[in-house]
Amino acid sequence: MPHNPTAINAWSAAQQFNSGEAATSTQYNQVVNNLSLLYAKPWLITSLNAAIGSTATNTQLFTSGVTNISNSPASLAGTITNSSGTFTIPAGLSGLYRVTMRLSSVTQATSGSFAMQCTTAGGITANNATFTTPRTLFSNVASSGGESMASFIWQFSGTGTTGQFPTSMTFATVSTATSTGYNGNASPNYGLSSTYVQIEYIGTSNGSI
Repeated sequence: MPHNPTAINAWSAAQQFNSGEAATSTQYNQVVNNLSLLYAKPWLITSLNAAIGSTATNTQLFTSGVTNISNSPASLAGTITNSSGTFTIPAGLSGLYRVTMRLSSVTQATSGSFAMQCTTAGGITANNATFTTPRTLFSNVASSGGESMASFIWQFSGTGTTGQFPTSMTFATVSTATSTGYNGNASPNYGLSSTYVQIEYIGTSNGSI
């Protein structure tokens, strides 16, 4: 009898059939697997709960006081996790991921600039890249602040996989000021001052099947 899948394997090419050819359960289930993965791609949104003041430059973000929102119910393909600011790729789910990061400043005592930097880890040196949002200026005007945002796509390896690509990432502040404050919201909204990251699995193809 048909039954719901209890796990989703990594994406692989499904076979084509000529008229009259029979499909084995393994061949048919690969189509089911690919379709299930398409609709259950793991994703995670993590944001600061509230504004943070007097944060030193080059401070790691999202280590505490955050809201994590992800697939519900959890994806059978695995879950992207945040543990004390380290974001980890699901086991066995290597492939391309889109990462979006947004940093929002609060009023500062002195002028300066700020940005957010993502550092990947777990792969070979050449593939452990860093990505930084554009530097945004702020001043000591009472009503000032600012936002800096960027998005990138990078290849990651599943946790525990012996591969050449990174398996995790962290996010930190980059600032010319001695200390900087940042805004946060429990529910990230592009229209509000908020600091958050979004990580989503978009597929396993990196140019070839």
